[in-house]
Amino acid sequence: MTIAVCVFTDGRVECLERTLASMSLQVSGGISRRIIWDDTGSDDHWYYVKAKHPEWRVLRSPNGRQGFGGAIRSAWEVLRDMNPSHVLHCEDDFVFERPVDLDLMAYVIDANPHLAQMALRRQAWGPVEEAAGGVVESHPDAYVERFRLMPASDPPVVRWLEHRLWFTTNVSLFRRPILDLGWPDGPHSEGVFSERLRTLGFDGTAGDDVKFGYWGARSDGPWVQHIGTTRVGGGY
Repeated sequence: MTIAVCVFTDGRVECLERTLASMSLQVSGGISRRIIWDDTGSDDHWYYVKAKHPEWRVLRSPNGRQGFGGAIRSAWEVLRDMNPSHVLHCEDDFVFERPVDLDLMAYVIDANPHLAQMALRRQAWGPVEEAAGGVVESHPDAYVERFRLMPASDPPVVRWLEHRLWFTTNVSLFRRPILDLGWPDGPHSEGVFSERLRTLGFDGTAGDDVKFGYWGARSDGPWVQHIGTTRVGGGY
């Protein structure tokens, strides 16, 4: 198993430092590559991050700042050539609040090929989620809890939620074939990509069968905290 971790950053240095520090403490598994994708378009920022984090490979588009969708599209092209078995996608403003075993997540994804991704829940964000009490609580009937017995692991039973609502660019793990679809151009790219998966499917799974996952039980609550109160990027 070869897991590539890709953290996207757009200049929020304080957020990036908190994200990387929490990842170092909380995230384990067969990580083969650690990549920071710098979309600032700034030479100064690129050199700063490279010097501050020599254990990470800091990459960027040769065409300068690409914006949200363009950065994902450019990074996915590079990741395809690296050919990892799985990718952990993470923006620079998520702090990991509990231990995350990527190998365990990857095992569950591989055992359930209809799952396009396994995301980590964040706290409620925006008036709808805040009023409901959380991401899952805002659409409670859309989620079905699943479980799998894992005799050689701790805990021995792992749980996750499946739904058909969306593919999220919040923190998530997915298999390499997702990269082959390419990230869409234009506005609302996250919604466009979600609909592409629900309609066309991926890697032999028909669109009608595609589902998206959230790691953990319904009662678990957030696994990561979104700390980016101000958006500095563009091209969403």
